Amino acid sequence: MRGHWLIGLVLAGASAVVAAAGWHGTLQQGGSVYVDPQTHKPVYRANGVTKPLWDGVHRLQDGSVLIVRDGVAVPDAGMLKTWERQQPLPEAGGNRSCEQLVLKACGFHQECRAESACDLARQLRGLEQEALAKAPYGQTPSETLDCKDGLADPGRFPWCSRPAAKPSPCEGLVRRVCGETGVCGETPACDAARQLLDMEREERLQSAVPDAVTGSGRQCREARGNAYFVQCDEAPKMEGGG
Repeated sequence: MRGHWLIGLVLAGASAVVAAAGWHGTLQQGGSVYVDPQTHKPVYRANGVTKPLWDGVHRLQDGSVLIVRDGVAVPDAGMLKTWERQQPLPEAGGNRSCEQLVLKACGFHQECRAESACDLARQLRGLEQEALAKAPYGQTPSETLDCKDGLADPGRFPWCSRPAAKPSPCEGLVRRVCGETGVCGETPACDAARQLLDMEREERLQSAVPDAVTGSGRQCREARGNAYFVQCDEAPKMEGGG
């Protein structure tokens, strides 16, 4: 079995951690830390005892810090690079089309989970999983082909447009240049920012870690310092003098 994502999370009181892909570190005070690439939950192990790592700022042996907030590690550049290098290979008989379709329709953080397109994408993913369990080795279920078609069908499966709690670099650039309400949506700078956002979305779909900054995301970060991408002035214009 290709165990690229073997999960090493063990609840407090467990006696061992399964060796797993993910980010590992060592605290200055002693003990090791494992952060799961999917849940971002950190697990601490010392003296044979394993438990969730508590909230706070933890100094690592290399001098860097690990921040844990509400039981979840705040990813830094090192973690994101580690998880990106550990991108899993597709399983025989399947591919990532249905997973990508769910991300597209439901949002990278499930912002559109209540939308009908998200529900349909999840149904297709469920059908694919059932078909994969029954299909002969190496055979591609028809539901996977439906997901491929869905990725290319913006009518049935539009990109989730609800704002994320933590916007990606290109989402942030679009908000800055086009305005929160889209009042500057007809400007050339807004059009360029939206094109970068489209590229970033596609790159995030292909990534094992959708929150990792992509090539287009880095361009959007750099664009914030470019005079062409001026911030949208959303203040209402006053008629006449005072």
